[in-house]
Amino acid sequence: MRRLAITFASVLLLTLLPSQFDVSEAAPILTNPTPLVEYRGSGISSSGMTDSTGLMNASFYNSPSVSNGVVTFNGSNQYAITNSNLSGSFSSLGAGLERNVSIFVYIYPMADGTIVDELSSTTQSVGWHDTQIELAGGTLKFRVWSCSGVSSSIPITLNTWNYVGFTYNYSTTTLTAYVNGTQAGQNTSCSRQTPWNDGSSSLFYGLGTSSTTNLGSGANGNFKLAQFDLFSTPLTSSQVTSAYNATTSNFNPLATPSAPTVTAIGATTATVADTAVANASSYLISRFANDGTTLLETKTATSAAIATGTTFTGLSPSSTYVMKVTAIGDGVNYGNSALGAGTTFTTANGATSLTLALSGGGTTATYRQSILLIASVSNPGYVTFYFKGRRIPGCIKILSTAGAATCNWKPSVHGQIYITAQLNPTGAGYNPSSSTSPLLTINARANTR
Repeated sequence: MRRLAITFASVLLLTLLPSQFDVSEAAPILTNPTPLVEYRGSGISSSGMTDSTGLMNASFYNSPSVSNGVVTFNGSNQYAITNSNLSGSFSSLGAGLERNVSIFVYIYPMADGTIVDELSSTTQSVGWHDTQIELAGGTLKFRVWSCSGVSSSIPITLNTWNYVGFTYNYSTTTLTAYVNGTQAGQNTSCSRQTPWNDGSSSLFYGLGTSSTTNLGSGANGNFKLAQFDLFSTPLTSSQVTSAYNATTSNFNPLATPSAPTVTAIGATTATVADTAVANASSYLISRFANDGTTLLETKTATSAAIATGTTFTGLSPSSTYVMKVTAIGDGVNYGNSALGAGTTFTTANGATSLTLALSGGGTTATYRQSILLIASVSNPGYVTFYFKGRRIPGCIKILSTAGAATCNWKPSVHGQIYITAQLNPTGAGYNPSSSTSPLLTINARANTR
């Protein structure tokens, strides 16, 4: 039974092993162009496949297993078919445009069989139908009806993840096959027929369905599937590359780093190190507030520096933070890891300093004559001045301004003495500090009788 291929681009993106699958559902893999239909991630569940673009869902038959957004077809009787007729979505594009198609699959193949099948109903191998991507004799094959198939020049290995597919441009009558972003064959004289477009039938897509019009055996597919994208335009080679890069980076995340080690914790600094992750190109170290979710800053560490440590500065004394690490992939073969577990730490209290001097910078004062005591301080706070362990009247809890606290002092003794002072910072998390003046000489007044 001859069966025509439609004018859409279907990208089947198959991810990592199910236990590693973790993909954002925020947007399609490509947005220029945007898929007509897309199944991926959490949209793939035991109940079927939900279209992230909102156009067309798909149903599973004979209960294929699903784990973490990856469905496994057993090669015997399990498959999926889109739920409703898609012909109108393509016919509305107008003559010629409705025949364009690009189909790509990122799959974990385990044996020969059908990968993508074009159908006229929701029943496999009934009415017009033909396989469009099939693994036959260990070789990937691609076609649109009623053109001859293209056999991939790039070998595929079973039980590994591969991004494969084709584009079809009706205006140039060219079908181009791709494997992992690289051109793998081409048919430049392919005039596609579309029975669904002349009103003689409907259009559905099967994944893993059996087909008597096939490129190989037409057996049910035996592979894992994590994403299917259907486009209504032919993808360019650069768009195929973008889709491949986005797919592999999203679906092949690096291992998650362990909780980091935080050392050399000071009042305003801390050094963060972690165990290296295989294939990481760099690391993003994130500092969070004590709630572990409010992001305060990030630093990038090279792959060599992650084990030796990266120092954060400008932290607040006596404050609690959480450090977490993300391993960064190359954006082509590996995506970023999940954010690792956090390590909580608290910085030390901040140190303060105080120096004492007489106005003018000298060390001599006169008995019973006023002179200015100056306490230069590192932090805002209150300063109290002492003589022989007793607070000097009028010099108690003087609030510092412009980095200094001052008071007028009239020496009440003669000879050589010391003055002391203590700073009590107003800012939380800072330790008090004290200081002693240089040796001061208190002279008698010249007019003493």
